[in-house]
Amino acid sequence: MPRRLTFLLAALLLITQACGLASQPTLPPTLAPTLALTATAVAPPPATRTAALPSPTPTLAPTPVFALVHGPYLQSVTASSIIVVWDTDESSTGEVAYGETADYTTRLADPAPATRHAVTLVGLRPYTTYHYRLESNGWPLTEDLTFRTAADASQPSFTFAVYGDTRTGHDRHRTVIDRLLALAPDFALHTGDLVASGSSASDWETFLSIERPLMARLPIFPTLGNHEQDNPFYFDLFYLPGNERWYAFDYGPARFVCLEIDGIASFGRSSEQYTWLEATLAANTQPWLFVYFHVPPYSALREDDFLLAVRQMLVPLFQQYGVDAVFNGHHHDYQRILVNGITYFVTGGGGAETYPVTQPYPGLLAYYNGPHVVYFTLTGETLTGQAMTPEGGVFDTFTLTPRP
Repeated sequence: MPRRLTFLLAALLLITQACGLASQPTLPPTLAPTLALTATAVAPPPATRTAALPSPTPTLAPTPVFALVHGPYLQSVTASSIIVVWDTDESSTGEVAYGETADYTTRLADPAPATRHAVTLVGLRPYTTYHYRLESNGWPLTEDLTFRTAADASQPSFTFAVYGDTRTGHDRHRTVIDRLLALAPDFALHTGDLVASGSSASDWETFLSIERPLMARLPIFPTLGNHEQDNPFYFDLFYLPGNERWYAFDYGPARFVCLEIDGIASFGRSSEQYTWLEATLAANTQPWLFVYFHVPPYSALREDDFLLAVRQMLVPLFQQYGVDAVFNGHHHDYQRILVNGITYFVTGGGGAETYPVTQPYPGLLAYYNGPHVVYFTLTGETLTGQAMTPEGGVFDTFTLTPRP
């Protein structure tokens, strides 16, 4: 190489190094980020580092999710409140999330951890559909469910259903509940004998299992039957008005009166129940007045001393104070009987084995020997009804107006 060219190259190299602009060879793209990081020796911002290489987090104990044992089921609905009840397998703080949409604008929790939860929702709007869901420690325990608050006196129409004697025949009981779910009444009355033995925990387990889809969506108002045996299980399960044995509630323009006519509670003229009943009927100001209890005062199936005692003690009060209709069970069939302007319904087709009606009876307008429900629509001064099979076949229809 000529000396002049060698000198020029050396000079150029010295100038380039002095200026810190020595060129570097182009690196493969996969190495460039590593080189850049090494060259700058500056760590990226924390957010970038976390996104690219997540920092290990400590292992946390999982939030406990408690198993739902019973429920939810709805109790004692009014125009502004409702009680939501459920059981969990372990003691926990339960919570009801609710609102007029599934956004659940409000949450209400138990006051203390427990396995039985009964939360009263208040400040609700009359005859309004609400969404609700059970939660525990922020974890949902149920799907989205709905209920409707009771109609107040300004609401002229509503629906309800009546059924009873679900104590045995569990497959038939399930078909009855399926029919009630399809009908979707605002509430239901149960005319007693919910279970075969009120002292059997397993019987109550079966009842709750079959009834759960219905009771999670609408409240039922039961009466004690002879098979409940006045057992504490009944009173532990239900949250009813008054003393829970006999009670009354208003729904729209109607008053419903429940009695304990089960062969255990006294209902004679000197009894507490009789005194309460007469005062409650006398104080009624609603256009419609209904009474329901277990053992009927009239039945084409048979008459015995207890039935005759019920007729002797209670029917005169019904006549005197303008009762429009009476709903009973005990006899496992359907009967519609008219006596002195009052319609008496025997509806004991909730699942138990049928007791067939085979003979004529004074005032008997319709009967059916098989599982059934009775569905009512009250609109102003008209009460229409349909008695139907679990499959939806209608075998009796009728229309009632209030007694003067």
